[in-house]
Amino acid sequence: MNRDELIQRRILASARLLFIEQGVENVNMHQIAKMAEVGQASLYRRYTEKGDICIDIVREECQPLFDEVKTYLELSMGLPHLDRLYEVIVKFVAFMEIKAPWLCSVSRATSGYRPLQSPLYQWMRTTCQELLNIAVQRGEVADLDVVYTVEVLLAALHNMDCHMRDQGFSNKQILTGLHRIFIEGLKK
Repeated sequence: MNRDELIQRRILASARLLFIEQGVENVNMHQIAKMAEVGQASLYRRYTEKGDICIDIVREECQPLFDEVKTYLELSMGLPHLDRLYEVIVKFVAFMEIKAPWLCSVSRATSGYRPLQSPLYQWMRTTCQELLNIAVQRGEVADLDVVYTVEVLLAALHNMDCHMRDQGFSNKQILTGLHRIFIEGLKK
């Protein structure tokens, strides 16, 4: 690992620790630089604002999910694409059940907070669109507007933590509903 990568690692590790200890909204760039033992100029050369650090933290937090799904998709090539899509949804829901509070607080600290544009949702958007496009090409589903269908799915997934916390829906209820609407509902 070169010097720049080491500095970036220290910045992200320090920011993550401060965010956990004090809450994202209570941490400033000066505190991050001080804890990471880097000059403010070094910090600002890499990150112009706290939100940029948050984006990299979100990306790092999501990497295990990205890797798990990539492996699953490589090993499940022979399955129907809607089944593969559902398994991606299951993995996403399980990941979000654990990570939602942390990811939401970190994501909200980015300037121009737009949750469905975060690295996690961009990845999910691309993955779901690819699977649905292939399902349409192979005649597994009726012809549909893939882009809009995925946006509706992402909206449902984005509100999952509210559904669990505020309405008391279980993981199983959410997955059953998503399966009925986005898997069974799309089959020919």
